[in-house]
Amino acid sequence: MELRLESELERSSNRWMNFKRYATRILPFLICLMFGIILGRYSETPLAFLCLLVATGVFVFVGMELALYVLLICLPFSFRYIIPQLLEIQTPTEPLLGMLSAVYLLKKLLDYALGKRQRIPTFPFLLPVCLLIFVTFLSAINTPDLFGTLKGAFRASTYIMFSLVVYDLVQHRQNLKRVFITSFPSAAIAVVWTVFVLLYHIDEWQWTSAYRSSPFTNYSVYGSFTAVFFLICLSRLLFDNQQYNRAMWVGWFICFGIGLIMCFSRGVWLSVIVAVGFMLVQLGRGVTHKKILFIGAACLVLLVCLSLPGVYGSVIERVLSTVDLNYASNQARLMRWGQAVSMFLENPILGKGYGAFAMLYEEDVGLVGSYIAQFQLGAHSEYLQVMAELGIIGLAVWIWLNLAFLRYGFRALKRISDGFYRSIIIGLMAAEISLMVHFIVNNLLNGDAIGVPFWGIYGLLPAVVQIAEQEKERTLNG
Repeated sequence: MELRLESELERSSNRWMNFKRYATRILPFLICLMFGIILGRYSETPLAFLCLLVATGVFVFVGMELALYVLLICLPFSFRYIIPQLLEIQTPTEPLLGMLSAVYLLKKLLDYALGKRQRIPTFPFLLPVCLLIFVTFLSAINTPDLFGTLKGAFRASTYIMFSLVVYDLVQHRQNLKRVFITSFPSAAIAVVWTVFVLLYHIDEWQWTSAYRSSPFTNYSVYGSFTAVFFLICLSRLLFDNQQYNRAMWVGWFICFGIGLIMCFSRGVWLSVIVAVGFMLVQLGRGVTHKKILFIGAACLVLLVCLSLPGVYGSVIERVLSTVDLNYASNQARLMRWGQAVSMFLENPILGKGYGAFAMLYEEDVGLVGSYIAQFQLGAHSEYLQVMAELGIIGLAVWIWLNLAFLRYGFRALKRISDGFYRSIIIGLMAAEISLMVHFIVNNLLNGDAIGVPFWGIYGLLPAVVQIAEQEKERTLNG
């Protein structure tokens, strides 16, 4: 009787596992079909958005890890969906991101209420992350638009919490492989697509207008996104001497390298140079031949590119424009920096409120003509924008978060000797350093194409370190 009961329970458990497995496979297609029907029928009402959130929430509850991979696949191809006079979202990235953060927070609260202990170490950047979220909401005290600031703070917090989600979900080497398998092919497709668009609009190569019909809105977003994957590929090739599919990684490297060459952003050029310099320093003295080989190959590629008709003159003109105060782009940037400093001086402690810069700044018609920014304006510097909107407290927390990331990475490199994990850690650090440098002259975190990789890497770095140390401990005990 007991054996029969156990057999029946085992069969029921197997049936449930099979149902769950098939549900996670079929559900994404059902969601896409349902949302397509709703979007076509009720595209100008909140109903489409609400139904999307419900369907996405069900999907995330059924398979949280699968939802993370779907988000990474869709990231470069998300489109801006606008409900007139209500809100605008990047679909499907931001609904997935929001539900991932919401489900993660709900599960943590339930675990805390039930007294369940966390099986993994505490997220190393938990305190500065929580403080940054708190200060973002606290800045609403001085905002000129309370609803706008609170809405923006919720959106920003969703992005920030993505670092916690990634850290919690990527706890094994297999999870790490899946992250790369889902993110790299879609990123490569988006970059190749954009390269063809730029070649088609080659006469407008140096302007944002050349990016119409591409997955990216402008050269700054495109260049920063491409640089993240380029630097990770470069790190893998430079630092991992173990057996792996080098031909595939060389292919990725060439793909993102060509994509980076097609970018015309001065901020991207500077950020990649600094990040590559950081990587070359990590090579040390014992691998001088790799430094010489890489620097020689880079110089050869640049020489070939600059020898193309019309390229040398355009690049030199672009570089010289950096110190030209009469250049319209520089004047606009200086005006925005001045406005950010002025806003900070008015409310130096907590700033003017998250998103207040876009609400208060008006572009100079003499510089931009009749052009009106399609979306929110930024201060053209993430650091100055944080200072203006969140005050000295917010800026201190933001700098603390960045320094904590770098400190954690450098400490991990002293403990970890495995070539695979060292290459990933250095690549992630280089990618984040490139974004940190670019943020000096631009603000890109408001968009999903940069916000998701930036905060994802904050969670991925400690996850990789944790996996590496667990494998090292198992090897020593074995």
